[in-house]
Amino acid sequence: MKNLKKTEGEVAVSTTPLPGRGDLPARDLLLQAASELMIELGTPDVSLHAIARRAGVTAPLVKYYFGGKEGLLLALVERDTARSLAQLEGLHATNLDPLAKLKLHISGIARTYSRYPYLVGLLNHLLRESRTKASERIKTSFVTPLIEAQRRLVQEGIAAGQLRPIDPDKLYYIIVGACNYLFSSRLVFANIMGDHLSGPEFEREFAATVIDVILNGVRA
Repeated sequence: MKNLKKTEGEVAVSTTPLPGRGDLPARDLLLQAASELMIELGTPDVSLHAIARRAGVTAPLVKYYFGGKEGLLLALVERDTARSLAQLEGLHATNLDPLAKLKLHISGIARTYSRYPYLVGLLNHLLRESRTKASERIKTSFVTPLIEAQRRLVQEGIAAGQLRPIDPDKLYYIIVGACNYLFSSRLVFANIMGDHLSGPEFEREFAATVIDVILNGVRA
């Protein structure tokens, strides 16, 4: 039977150590445990003790590997966004036309927020205190490159006559807002809309719908 414990939000979550992960380093176990708990609870507000229990390690290891909770959260953001940033950079290097690149970009955003629905909440938490080292690192390594890359995609599309003139920053909020709201709210709407709001097939269908709606609005 799983060990259940009430967390800060009074939600019962499993504290049973991650099964079949004995070959993973403790650092990776902690990151995976944090990710899984945030998905289960629907919030990035998870205690270090709950994360350590889920990972099957002691809480002092968090300080050893990450320097504290903020360091762990920063490492989690970097882990979750590394693949997306690499793919975005690779996208710019292809010979695809701007519209095709934008479609792939939107699909990538939908995929990222489907896998890590806590990501925007976690980013907001780390960026809230703009003077901390973590917030500056997030801005430099993820937020700024992402916004600048999308600006470039939109500007290329406008220059090629494929997109009508539109503010790239407003389009950024539209795309991210559509993807983030759905995936971060699945727990809330599951009881109303059913459990079909998850899974690879839904992820693909939702991305296709977002692409269709947005691009029909911005296509020249």
